[in-house]
Amino acid sequence: MDDKFYHVIGAMGDREVEMLFSDLTLKRLMREFIGPYRRGETFFAGTRVVDPSELRSVRIVETAVPEASARGKINREDLAHIVEINRTSGFTIISPGRGYEPDDLVEAGSDVTRTYLRGGPGSSDGLLGLSKQAIGWTLGIVAAVAATGAAKWLGWA
Repeated sequence: MDDKFYHVIGAMGDREVEMLFSDLTLKRLMREFIGPYRRGETFFAGTRVVDPSELRSVRIVETAVPEASARGKINREDLAHIVEINRTSGFTIISPGRGYEPDDLVEAGSDVTRTYLRGGPGSSDGLLGLSKQAIGWTLGIVAAVAATGAAKWLGWA
């Protein structure tokens, strides 16, 4: 059984960073986000349809515990730190603590984005690690050079 949890954090357009997916297994991460993202296809994040080309940023975070537990731990540790500062310093900090923002989740786990995504939407790795788009451009250039060579050889140029 996979005891790791995967969370996808992203920002689209002018929106703030938000949690697109949380508590996914590796299998669900691959099926629901990585696959469509690599193919440049739209996907569902909750009840919303997301076009991956509209994502301004993406982070994939891996944690050993579900999101709620990870956030609770972050918050408890931060509040304990605030209490210690208030106890030992000459001033008082009033704060609900960290753990409420999507990016805070990275503190509870590991950012594994580069493990799964090496390029933008539609840039799935292909031959020799090149994206499909790069392979297409390369084949187009090779075809143009071959056509030019054939035209010269036939005396058409």
